[in-house]
Amino acid sequence: MRHSLFTGERGHFYRMALSLALPIALQNLLTSCATLIDTAMVVGLGDNATAAMGVANRFSFLLNVVCFGFASGCASLLSQYWGAKDRNNIRRCLGLVLSVAFGFGVIYAAVLAIVPSAMMRIFTDDATPIGLGADYLRVYAIGVPFVVFSQIMCIALRSIERVRIPLISAAVSVVLNTYLNYCLIGGHFDFPALGLRGAAVGTVAGYIVQATVILLFVLFADTPFRGRLRDFFGFSRAFCIKYFKTALPVLFNEGAWAIGTNIYVMVFARQGVENYAGYTLFENIQQIFFVFFVGICGACSVMVGMRVGAGEHKEAYITARRFAVMTPIVGLVLGGLLVLLRNPILSLFPIETEQARSVASVCLLFYGFWIGARMIQYTLICGVFRAGGDTKTGCIFDMVGVYLFGIPAVLITAYLVRPYHFVVLVIVMMLGEDVIKGVLCVGHFITRRWIKQITEPQKGEM
Repeated sequence: MRHSLFTGERGHFYRMALSLALPIALQNLLTSCATLIDTAMVVGLGDNATAAMGVANRFSFLLNVVCFGFASGCASLLSQYWGAKDRNNIRRCLGLVLSVAFGFGVIYAAVLAIVPSAMMRIFTDDATPIGLGADYLRVYAIGVPFVVFSQIMCIALRSIERVRIPLISAAVSVVLNTYLNYCLIGGHFDFPALGLRGAAVGTVAGYIVQATVILLFVLFADTPFRGRLRDFFGFSRAFCIKYFKTALPVLFNEGAWAIGTNIYVMVFARQGVENYAGYTLFENIQQIFFVFFVGICGACSVMVGMRVGAGEHKEAYITARRFAVMTPIVGLVLGGLLVLLRNPILSLFPIETEQARSVASVCLLFYGFWIGARMIQYTLICGVFRAGGDTKTGCIFDMVGVYLFGIPAVLITAYLVRPYHFVVLVIVMMLGEDVIKGVLCVGHFITRRWIKQITEPQKGEM
């Protein structure tokens, strides 16, 4: 008897994994492509504009990471509540995380709008990128509340297997964003040429539309998030304690990790405009390949969380193990493609200097060989451990990798090598973080101590 990959229990796993991972990956691919297209348009404005956008985008990156932290803590609960068929707590969880995240978003937007130049100076002391980036941040601040809502809702919807709504909203947002950026950056179709500020206007408009599309779906589609307003805000003190006990380690993890990566950027951005322009290109291109692992991790989080929430701990471990094996295999394939295609991809950009092109090319070459190893701990920490209810251990491993190994290694190397050896800093950053963190993650995964059921199974249909 012949056994197909998509038949039986194993076949059910792959069908479900693909049905979740592909829409999540496509959504992130659309967003990354939009960012890449924006960067291509800005690259035509010169290295100063490219570097300014790279620095300014650290603040949108930081916001996205914090929102991911809020939402991931919520997702750990949501996926288990979904597996336990507990609709009431699903709504309470969403209401609580939106309340907390919006509070942060208001403060964050105010800071970006009031002191954008001071924020830019955190990363660079070059006056031209500071001025250009400050203009970008003033406009971007308007869109912060819409970014918060969109990010939280996309992850929440994925946690209950509603992966098409985020995909559709992202598609609409990306189309509008790309169109407006084309019109406003270079001044096409009789629009004013606003340069980098035009990129910010297009980005904000895209997020406003995405948030609107998601809200309409939630209001009118049949999801567990459709209910009375009081259902979302009727959380007790005990419920808040349960949420924050799960979410705070994730939030601290993501926030501290983001600060750590921004420390890298403080070092990189001071190695010269050409070097950092090349690094900005590398960052945007590698995101295109990273999105496939976001899809794998998202599917892993839902499927493992549902198993744990339903009390099926053995099945949860088997599911997680399959994702852990899948990740480096996909990394080997995608890394090979990146190595082969990096220079043809770079040829699509009107890069101002050969130094910037060279930096981007060599960084992509190393990343292509290393991506499989780098993504193992990403899948285990964000996909397995958190869905299993263990949000603390991954936080500890991340802090060890970034603060005890990665940052010290980069700071020491920055004093030992000259700016024209910039790529060495990027390689040291990845190796410094990933080697020790990967060993710790695999060891913890094997123990199964990450399986911590938060919920109790409920009777009834969702």
